Amino acid sequence: MRSIYIFILFLLGPVSLQAGYYELGFSGNYRKLYLPSDTTRESFDATVAYTASVAYYFAEMAALELNYTNGQSERYVPSPNTDSRTVYDFTLVGLDLIFSFAKRNEAFVPYIKAGVAYFANKDITYEFVDNINPLNSRTAKVNLGSAVVPSLGLGMRFRLTETLALKLGLEAWTSDSIERDPRWDIAGRAGISWFL
Repeated sequence: MRSIYIFILFLLGPVSLQAGYYELGFSGNYRKLYLPSDTTRESFDATVAYTASVAYYFAEMAALELNYTNGQSERYVPSPNTDSRTVYDFTLVGLDLIFSFAKRNEAFVPYIKAGVAYFANKDITYEFVDNINPLNSRTAKVNLGSAVVPSLGLGMRFRLTETLALKLGLEAWTSDSIERDPRWDIAGRAGISWFL
């Protein structure tokens, strides 16, 4: 954890001491999908996540980016007998190498990135509500533990002004460390970024 603080201080040090430039970003994603249900109450899947990032461009088209993501995924399935709710909360800290395919002052800049991400928090809460006998209702919380996982991404940046850009991207990371044969999680993101 100490090395992350040192890296942040390096990135946020005086710009005049660095050879390149910085990009600050904020993005998010939201999705809600309604599922068929046999009750008058709606069954759904909902996901929301927010990401803040700071990138240091050590070359015109290459950067090192530190990002922080906080998100939650929820599935709610009601039924006449039992309601089920599963909530997945996660916190992800990533470090990526970004390669752009155009200079920053171009109107359209596609990019790819690859790196590692650290799951600082992975909790799942299971809630079952017995509509027949409420005393049988129960809640359980499981902590899945931290893990370092690989991450990949691609996207495009549309320049709006000299220092402001619209950013769209697709990112993927594994649900657990590689040796445990995980699946890939995928998220689409939209946000804005500022150049310093």
